[in-house]
Amino acid sequence: MVKKKKEEERHWGYSTNLMIYDDPWKIKKELTKSDLGNLSRLLLSKELIEELVLPVLTLESQREAMNEKGTKISIWDVDTQSMHYLVFKFWSSSRSYVFIDNWTKDFVHRRGLKIRDEIGFHWDPYKNRFDFSILVRA
Repeated sequence: MVKKKKEEERHWGYSTNLMIYDDPWKIKKELTKSDLGNLSRLLLSKELIEELVLPVLTLESQREAMNEKGTKISIWDVDTQSMHYLVFKFWSSSRSYVFIDNWTKDFVHRRGLKIRDEIGFHWDPYKNRFDFSILVRA
């Protein structure tokens, strides 16, 4: 029965399994002082990025993220219905991944982000971009 069900899912492209709740905000971060400071960057966990971000990027974008310039990423703010662009890259000095460039202007200042606010990202495969939301205000 399981094999037949899997074949049907593959054929039709969707599952009929009931899922009670699946939190779409897989990438969550409680903001720290350094995320809001003058470095204009959002530091993200290497493990989280390698599990949830790198697999959705094209091979070219993955390569660009590893070089000095980084790769441009589209981010849709679902709360304000506005599009923004950040540069995503690997910082070898800290062995971590960051969103840089307009982080402070487009997110910290525009949205009034504070220490201990929790933000979330998730990949929208249909629009080929990340969605962003403030999940919890401090």
